[in-house]
Amino acid sequence: MATPDPQETTKIIPSRVNRAVLPPRVLEAVAGALASVLAAADTQADQTAQLADDVSLLDLEETAEIFRVSRMTVMRMADEGRLPSVVVRRGKVQKVRRIPRAFVERMVADATAGVEVDLEDCAAARLAEHAQGQKGQAATGGAT
Repeated sequence: MATPDPQETTKIIPSRVNRAVLPPRVLEAVAGALASVLAAADTQADQTAQLADDVSLLDLEETAEIFRVSRMTVMRMADEGRLPSVVVRRGKVQKVRRIPRAFVERMVADATAGVEVDLEDCAAARLAEHAQGQKGQAATGGAT
């Protein structure tokens, strides 16, 4: 029995492929199904992203992460009135609070633009804007 040549065993031998021809109807059906699956995936991703963008209140952990401080610091700032917050629920031991996203984003934008940020001034401005918005809604009967 002859020993195989190592160079021959490492050669890549092109395989023969049977080329099947599919009818145009089948190709169109597959392409249409693929397009609808991709469109549905894009729509679902857009809806999820839009839902995340629509959240107008942040919890204490999210706010602390954005400000790069502890949750307790955010809680103290809210208790002192230096950070506007909404009390969602009062428990026996603690309150569940939410911080307006617009306030946090404005502070971050001002800070990154090089503007000196004073929490008391920012909170007062936010409360004034909120009060003005409430007056506008009352004048129009709550219609938007």
